[in-house]
Amino acid sequence: MTAVTSRPATNVGVDPTIGFRRVAGAVALPVAFACQLVCNATYALASTGNAGDGGTGEQSLEFYASHASAMVFATVFALVGCLLAVPGILAALRVLRPSKPRLGLWAAVLMVAGYIAYFGLNVTNFDSLALAQSDLPRAGAGAVLDAAQGSPAAMPVFLLFVVGNLVGTLLLGLAIVLGGRRVGVPWWAGLLVLGWTVGHVINILGGGEWFAVAGGALEVIGLVILAAAAVRTSNAEWSVRG
Repeated sequence: MTAVTSRPATNVGVDPTIGFRRVAGAVALPVAFACQLVCNATYALASTGNAGDGGTGEQSLEFYASHASAMVFATVFALVGCLLAVPGILAALRVLRPSKPRLGLWAAVLMVAGYIAYFGLNVTNFDSLALAQSDLPRAGAGAVLDAAQGSPAAMPVFLLFVVGNLVGTLLLGLAIVLGGRRVGVPWWAGLLVLGWTVGHVINILGGGEWFAVAGGALEVIGLVILAAAAVRTSNAEWSVRG
């Protein structure tokens, strides 16, 4: 009988895409929120001195009609940012997993869910643009828009976005502040990420859109620092973090 010598399967369990996924996720993280920053800055420029899309349906349609190109531009960047946020946030979760696994998980789940909801909300901008550019009477079209936005069925989607956007980002910033140093991320990068939550809350309380823009810029800088840690992580360590 001929003996068969087996060779050790050295490649078993090795993921050939691990390096690509690590780097792609790291790049997607700050780029996603840079896209949101472009969206917010465009909206801030367009809405300065008027009600923007935060007034009645009729006022919103007047705004969309006057700033149609800006709103298309802002909406496209918001949608791209939402798509890139999903792999980017998952990369952030892997970076933070050795130091703050539970807090990082809560942050990631809320943020991913929130930005998926935000994608859906932003798609409706194209409906508003179509109404604004139609021949329908502005008052009647505005009433339709008010009815659509006031639907009880739409409220959970909006609330999910608010929680993911504000609370999720807050938790991500805290995870970096409390555990970032253990994974090569300076604690103050978390404070930069928290800039979004602070700036956006000030905006909601009446401070103006530019506070949200400033907070978003700080967040992007913090996420660049977090993404750099993902790039520096070896493929072997990235795989172990699961």
